[in-house]
Amino acid sequence: MKSSPLNTRSTRFILVLAGLLIFSCILATSFLFGESILSSLSSPSGCSGVSEHIPVFPDPSEKLEELQDPDFTPRLFDEAVKYEPLLNTPGTQVHMGFYSAKGNHGSLLRLIDSINDGSYQNGTQNRAIWALGVDGYFPYPSWQQIMNEHWYERSKAENGTVMIFGKPYLDPHPVTFEQADAIWAAYSTRFAEMAELISKATGKPVKVWCYVEGAKPTRIFYNYEFQVLKKLEEKGIVEVYFAKTQQSEWDNPADWMNGTVNVPIHAP
Repeated sequence: MKSSPLNTRSTRFILVLAGLLIFSCILATSFLFGESILSSLSSPSGCSGVSEHIPVFPDPSEKLEELQDPDFTPRLFDEAVKYEPLLNTPGTQVHMGFYSAKGNHGSLLRLIDSINDGSYQNGTQNRAIWALGVDGYFPYPSWQQIMNEHWYERSKAENGTVMIFGKPYLDPHPVTFEQADAIWAAYSTRFAEMAELISKATGKPVKVWCYVEGAKPTRIFYNYEFQVLKKLEEKGIVEVYFAKTQQSEWDNPADWMNGTVNVPIHAP
């Protein structure tokens, strides 16, 4: 049986009225709660996987004792190998990078990426690492930990309060600049010493690339890392290269000065 025109019009009217009612409810809800919804979506707490940075404040004397322990070097090596097993594989040509002074950080990162992007050359597997990690993107856990401890920032505290990423924190263990420097020097020394473990594992001398243009002879590179590299070079464990400019490319021999005897400035 067909519906009458009157019934059809009534049904349409009811549907339209229901639609307008639903739309009105949605509109009212957006006015009442829209601001809070938008704010929750735009805030870090509303983003999955994002957590607040929480600095840690260990005692500097205890940290220094940890880093000065010779056992820290094999521990750092184990961390590196877990990321990149080729560092512990016979035949791998490992490259270690060092930098000091402004402008050289980017140069070293470019070199590391260049070596790792074209890692297999002339039948040899090449892998490049630096003090931060096995490449420019995956830091060693020990590096991440020392960064979270904010040693240099803590050495600038005023009345026991340190500013970290714009937020004030009370430091329970005051830190001097000398202590912060000693901590980073100890970590850098252990990283340089890691070359001996790598060379033993791969059966090849480690190639060391240094961007130190403008570095001061009194800073960490020349006072610590360079001293380790010089001793390892004498044993045939490393081959050391110094960049002539910040644009030096690892595969262009003319861009480098070879050997610690050709160090760019007079080192202590």
